Amino acid sequence: MPQRRSRVNEFVQYFSSLKCGLFLLGLLGLSVILGTLILQRPMAREGQIEQIYAPQTIRLLNALGLFDVFHSWWFILLLGLLGVNITLASLERFPQVWRYFARPHLVADEWFVRQLPFKREVPLGSTPPEEALPLAARQVRALGYRPKPESLARNTLYIEKHRFARLAPYLVHASLLLIFAGAIFDGMYGYRGFISLSPGQASDQLESLSPNAPPRKLPFTLQCEGAGMDVYPDGSPRQYWSILTIQESGHEVLRKKIFVNDPLTYKGIRFFQSSYGSTGNPKKLTFEASAAGHTQVFDLGPEDAVKLDKQGTKVELGDFVPDFILNGNQISSRSGDPNNPAVRLDVSTSGGRPTSVWIFPKAPQLNPPNPTGIDFQLRHVEMEYFTGLQVAKQPGQGLIWAGCLMLTASLMVALYMSHIRVWGVLGRDKRGKPVLLLGGQPSKYRESFERRFNALADALDESFRASTAPKVELERISA
Repeated sequence: MPQRRSRVNEFVQYFSSLKCGLFLLGLLGLSVILGTLILQRPMAREGQIEQIYAPQTIRLLNALGLFDVFHSWWFILLLGLLGVNITLASLERFPQVWRYFARPHLVADEWFVRQLPFKREVPLGSTPPEEALPLAARQVRALGYRPKPESLARNTLYIEKHRFARLAPYLVHASLLLIFAGAIFDGMYGYRGFISLSPGQASDQLESLSPNAPPRKLPFTLQCEGAGMDVYPDGSPRQYWSILTIQESGHEVLRKKIFVNDPLTYKGIRFFQSSYGSTGNPKKLTFEASAAGHTQVFDLGPEDAVKLDKQGTKVELGDFVPDFILNGNQISSRSGDPNNPAVRLDVSTSGGRPTSVWIFPKAPQLNPPNPTGIDFQLRHVEMEYFTGLQVAKQPGQGLIWAGCLMLTASLMVALYMSHIRVWGVLGRDKRGKPVLLLGGQPSKYRESFERRFNALADALDESFRASTAPKVELERISA
């Protein structure tokens, strides 16, 4: 039993050591580097990972969780282990520091002061010893210090500044624990996803960006009222925007026009403008039909059927390829934009069978024979567009922000403030004359403290000299 207890103690001692902390911090840093260098699914566009990495590489990185490092189980475990290490190390060293903070050493004697790293003997001159400490207290108070009255009552001049700087390293530790807790909370309960909507379309589901994860249902319905793109004078995209509404129980509860850096936030879920583009489907096509000297212009949508003449010739949209390319005998599209459209119209006459007519506006030499006798020309294409929205729920962001603010403040205290303490007691020099023994100790920045300590001692020396001047003058007059 004692052997088992000693092994446990050794493990706890190692786990709370600086060596273990640095090892865990190195692993965490390596994980962050990997998460920065490897494209993460929450930040990637649709299909972007498949374009960059080979299939076998994707399988390996998926298995290791490196496409979503900051939500992986092993990254959350690393944060937890580092948090435990910081907690154990702080608990081991905190009691001694707390004694400095809660029970300062107010009373000193001559031996204690002479052991301090900084010390000076300040002659009292003709100042009576019983008046030396009150006079010194008034002088240091004039210099901006606050002597402790309880120590003066016990024949010790004690001044200090920035005692709370002793706690700064532990405030740094606490702020790191807050940040880790927020990140763990995000990793366990937060999520990222993607939702694509066309104007007028609504949905309460989003596609998860985690591999093999099912769609996630939103606690409300998101509807796109409009989407578009603002351009520069040369026609290049300036910014995308979307008008979104939140609906609950059939009622609109929130409406906002969002931009790339101005998301919509509702119930802790944020919707970011991510992309904007063509769906590849036409909204409206404008044609010109000519037959027997008669010309007719008409609009045709995906679900429309247009009659061309009194005989009942009917035209419907059979197929639309926005940016066609020939792969052998097959027609496919290179993109969703109408750069090189191909259209198939289904034309039927009264009592006749439907006839397919292919139109290649930018490559008319590819037009097959048209048995209908009607010449169709595509004049205008109006496409359907979608807005791509990234969705993020990060319930730990409040903790992370609080930890970052606390970390900034505590680092400023830890880096720029030093706990300084100065004691003054009455004693005697080597010749047996009464002096004020002044001693001090800083927590850091010894060079700066030395200058301040010497300036304080010089000011007290001048104060004692000034207090003896009237007496010397009075002795000369009497003589």
